[in-house]
Amino acid sequence: MLATMRAIVEQVAQQPSLESALMVFVSQVKKAMKTECCSIYFADYSQDNFVLMATDGLNPAAVGKFRLGFTEGLVGLVAQREEPINLAYAKSHPHFITSDLVQEEQYNAFLSVPVVHQKRVLGVIVVQQVAARVFSEDEESFLITLSAQLAPQLAVAQIQTLLQQDDLSHRSTMLKGISSSGGIAQGHAYVVLPKVDFSSVELRKEEDKLKQKQLFLQAVAATRKEFSTLAVSMQGHLPSEAVAVFEVYLQLLDARSLGRDVELEIADGWCAKSALKLVIERLVQQFNAMQDPYIKERAVDVKDIGLRVLFHLLNTEKATKPYPENTILVAHTLTPAMLAQVPKERLKGVVSVHGAANSHASILTRALNIPTVWGINDIPLLQFDNKELIIDAYAGRVYLSPSEALKKEYAQIQHRDAKLHDQFESEYHLPSTTPDGKAIDLMLNAGLDLQTELDSARYCDGVGLYRTESWFMQKGTFPSQHEQEQWYRQVLSSYHPAPVTMRTLDIGGDKALDYFDIQEENPFLGWRGIRVSLDHPELFLDQLKAMIKANSGLGNLRILLPMVSEVGEVDESLALLERAYYELQQDFPHEFSYIDKPLVGVMIEVPSSMYLLHEFAAKVDFCSVGSNDLTQYLLAVDRANSRVANLFDCYHPAVLRALNGIAEQCQAANFPFSLCGELAGEPEGVILLMAMGFDSLSMNFSALHKVKWVIRRVGLKACQQLLAQCLSAANAKQVHRLVRDFMLEQGLGQLLYRQKDDDAKQ
Repeated sequence: MLATMRAIVEQVAQQPSLESALMVFVSQVKKAMKTECCSIYFADYSQDNFVLMATDGLNPAAVGKFRLGFTEGLVGLVAQREEPINLAYAKSHPHFITSDLVQEEQYNAFLSVPVVHQKRVLGVIVVQQVAARVFSEDEESFLITLSAQLAPQLAVAQIQTLLQQDDLSHRSTMLKGISSSGGIAQGHAYVVLPKVDFSSVELRKEEDKLKQKQLFLQAVAATRKEFSTLAVSMQGHLPSEAVAVFEVYLQLLDARSLGRDVELEIADGWCAKSALKLVIERLVQQFNAMQDPYIKERAVDVKDIGLRVLFHLLNTEKATKPYPENTILVAHTLTPAMLAQVPKERLKGVVSVHGAANSHASILTRALNIPTVWGINDIPLLQFDNKELIIDAYAGRVYLSPSEALKKEYAQIQHRDAKLHDQFESEYHLPSTTPDGKAIDLMLNAGLDLQTELDSARYCDGVGLYRTESWFMQKGTFPSQHEQEQWYRQVLSSYHPAPVTMRTLDIGGDKALDYFDIQEENPFLGWRGIRVSLDHPELFLDQLKAMIKANSGLGNLRILLPMVSEVGEVDESLALLERAYYELQQDFPHEFSYIDKPLVGVMIEVPSSMYLLHEFAAKVDFCSVGSNDLTQYLLAVDRANSRVANLFDCYHPAVLRALNGIAEQCQAANFPFSLCGELAGEPEGVILLMAMGFDSLSMNFSALHKVKWVIRRVGLKACQQLLAQCLSAANAKQVHRLVRDFMLEQGLGQLLYRQKDDDAKQ
C-alpha cells in the first residue's frame, strides 16, 4: 500500500490545476481501495460550510454546488470530531442527510476522514460502497495516512485557487504569517528564487507569444552551451559513454523533441515558464508510469534538463527586471545576502515563506527596521511577482492586490507611526531614568550594519553585544588577525570611552559561513558558539589577539563567551586568553609590555548555565542573558522552524521565572548582569525586565528611542507589582493580557497596535 500511496501523492502533485488534482485523487483512491465511490469536500470558511469539490461515484453535476453546513451531516460530524467515522449502514445514523442532487442513496458503507493542516480542517474525504460493511483497519489507516500526506498540498492548492479567483475579480487576498520586525510597508513584490523548482511556477498565459518564444529559445541556447561546456570539460576525466550522456541531453533539447512541444504550448497562449512546466511534468509522469526500470530512470534526466532551462529562463527575466521604487522582497527563506543585494533606499519590507520570526535573519531585519512577515502559507513564489502588496508586520498579515480603501487605511497607520517615532526621537538627549529615579543603561546590539551603528554611537551608553560573526559571514575566507584588529579598532574607537562588549565567534545553528559549512541533523543542539572556538584554538587565539591589540590605549573592550554550558568551557577559554596575553608580550615586547586586560563575561543562554551562576561569578567579571536562545531551549522550540514558531514566546511564565531567577542569583552573588536578547527592545519586555532588576539592556538601534521613552514614563514600583502578577500566570496568553492592561493604565496605549477585527478580504 505504501507504493500505491506514494504514486497517488506524486500524481496529484503533478496536476496543473486544483480541479484536475482532486479528480485524480478521488479516482485513484477509489481504484486503490476497490470501492465504488470516493468524494472530497472542502471547507469554505467564508460561508461556514463544506462544498463538494470532486467525486467519482456521486452525481458529477453536484460538484461545486452541493454544500453542507459545518455542523450538518456525517461530513460535518467528521470535521467537528476531527477523527474518522466508519459505518456499515450510514443511512441509519442520526446525522445522515440525503439530497436529490448528490444521489448517494444506493450507498450503505461509509468511511470518512478529515483533512487537517496546521490545526485547521481543510476538508473531508469520503469513500462509500453499496454493500453494507465496516471498512477494515488497514483501509482506514490507508485513508488517514493519505489524508495527512496530502494536507499540505491541498492547503497550497486552495490558496492558489483563491488567488487566481481574486485576480479575476480584482479583490485583495490576505495571507497570515508571523510578525517579526513591526511596521507597515506598501510596495511591489520582487521575488528571489534561490532554488529553481517547477513547484514555484504558476500557470499563466501571456498575449505576446513571440516574446515568450524568444525567451524560451534564448534559455535553450544557454542550456545547450552549458551542456557543451560540461561535455568538453569532462573529456579525458570520464569514460566516453559517460560523456555521451550530454549528447543525449542536447538531442532532447532539439527543436524536434522537447522544444517542439514547448513551442506548441506557447502558441496556445502559455507563457514560456508555464509551457516548459506543462511539458516537463507531462513527460516525467509518462516516464514514471513505465514498467521498465531503465526507461523509468529517464524521468530524472528530463526533469534535470527542464530545471536547467527554467534556471536560464528566470535569469534572463531577472537581468531585465529592476528593483521597484518600493520593493517588498519575497523569498522562500530569507538570507542576509538577499537583503544586501537590494538598494537600501528601495527596500521597504520583506516576506519570507519559510523561516521564523526569531531566526538570526529576522534579527537582521529588526536591526534594519524593515517590516517583515515570516512563515506564510507555502505557495508558489512567482504567484507574488510584481504584485502590489501591503505588509502589516504588527499583525503578521500580507495583503495581495489591496483595494484603494485598504491602502488608504494603512497609509493612515503609517502616518500615525511616523508621528509616534518623532515623539520618541524628541527625547533622545534625555536620561533613561524612571520617574522614581531608577537609571537604566541602554546599550546597542551591533555588528550587522556598521555605518548606521557607528552613526548611532552618541545615542547609546555603549555596545552590549557586538556580533563579530557578522563580519566573518561577509568574508570569503577566515579574516586574518591583522584584518580583525583593524575592524575591531574602528568599532572600539567609534564608541570610546563607552564600553563595547564583543562576543567571540558565534557560528552554528542558523548562522553559517560559506567557507566553513557545518552540516548537522540538529544544528541548534550541535557544534556552535564556544564549542567551535575551543575545538579550533588557532582561530580562537587569532580573534582574541586581534581584540586585545585593538583595545590597546583605549581600554573599553569587554569579551563575551557565547553558548557556555559548563565551567570547563570557561576555564579553557580563560587559559587561551592568558596564552594570548603571553604570546603577544613575547612577540611584541615593546608594544605590549603592558596589556589592558578586558573584562570577560559569559552568555547565559543554555539552561544549564542558569544553575552555574555562583561558579561563573568566581571566574569571570559579568554575564549577559541571551533571551532568544534561552527561550528556545527552555521551550524546546526551534526558533527557525515556522511550524512551531507560534510556540516561541519570551513571555511564557517559565521563561519569565527563569529570567527572574537569574536576576535574583546575580544580585545575591554581586555578579554584574545584563540582557541582550530581542526582549530588551520591546516596551512590554523592558517593563518586566526593569522590575526583575535588569538595569543594563542591549537592543537594536531601531528600538533605542522607543525604549527610553517608555522608561521615562513608568515607575519601578508599578512595574514590580505587574511582574508579581505575571510570574503567577499560568500561560503566555495571561501574561500578554496583564501587560496590555498595564500599558493602557499607564497611558501607553498608543504603543499597542489594534488589530483589525476582520480577517476577511477587503
